[in-house]
Amino acid sequence: MRYDVLLCDADNTIFDFNKAEENAFALTCAHMGFESSEELLETYSQINSALWKLLEQGGITQKVLRVKRFEQFLAQIGREDLNAQEMADTYASELGRQSVPLEGAVEAVRRWSALLPVIIVTNGISKIQHGRMDKSEVRHYIRGMVISEEVGVAKPEAKMLEIGMEMAGVTDKRRALMLGDSLSSDIGAAKNAGVDACWFNPKGLPNTKGLPVRYEIRSLDEVDAILRGE
Repeated sequence: MRYDVLLCDADNTIFDFNKAEENAFALTCAHMGFESSEELLETYSQINSALWKLLEQGGITQKVLRVKRFEQFLAQIGREDLNAQEMADTYASELGRQSVPLEGAVEAVRRWSALLPVIIVTNGISKIQHGRMDKSEVRHYIRGMVISEEVGVAKPEAKMLEIGMEMAGVTDKRRALMLGDSLSSDIGAAKNAGVDACWFNPKGLPNTKGLPVRYEIRSLDEVDAILRGE
């Protein structure tokens, strides 16, 4: 075996976060008394993405982010009469119910777990990530989860990966592999922690960050051979 632990991102690596977000957002809008639309979802997604990038840079805390995104969203659509905290709480609850794996992901994680420990390492909100994982078949095959809200730092901080390695009892960083779709958080964390990076890049996007990528894959099925050192 080439590696002793697989550190694996959750959203858009194992779970279809875009679909989960769409479902949760629509249910949240209905709760708040208005109907979702592609335009509203795009507005929210842009605000949310910008704030998560700010989190990665250490410019905002996750606690503030949870509500700030809805404060900004409601201001953007002219509905400041609505309660951002209520919308944030509703969205967190609904998203926690959305366990939508990417095609082939459950079977892939099952195969990987037969070879070595799989640790989920995610920049996520604890309630949401646990809720989604508890409802997924993936839960049977993972050794543990490192969630940014619980440990007080977020990828690309090396500590996220170091905690995952500790969970698996792995001390040699050369024996760890980080798998994820995000250059800034996943591949950046691998660089900072000194572990090999496997970039899940199904759309064939360019490496605009210039970060070191040991492996670049289009399909999760390619991971098996990497883990075995083939």
